[in-house]
Amino acid sequence: MNHVDSPSDAAQRQLDAYNARDLEPFLACYAEDCTVHAFPSGEVTLKGREAMRTRYGKLFEAHPALHCRLLSRVEHECFAIDHEHVEGLREVEVVHAVATYEVRDGLIRNVWFLKDEAGS
Repeated sequence: MNHVDSPSDAAQRQLDAYNARDLEPFLACYAEDCTVHAFPSGEVTLKGREAMRTRYGKLFEAHPALHCRLLSRVEHECFAIDHEHVEGLREVEVVHAVATYEVRDGLIRNVWFLKDEAGS
């Protein structure tokens, strides 16, 4: 990883890999000990790159139409905050989410997801 990359660069790299459903480049954007949290509860939903490998590997395989559309991004210090619409998870509507990525040394260390009621 390029250590001069901005939080927006890291967030965009992982978004591009997510949309390509390309697991290894997706995981390469994250620190080995990354943590995924629910927001606002702070509940840890995933811990570590290997846990992400399991969950996102299954997700990418099970949902070939999966696509995240970035509506907006704000960068502040070591954070990139994305407003996203995710399609292809279900037969029904789009999942609306806000993802906050904390980036240190070019890698995503923490993510907080705020999802709508239909989000998974």
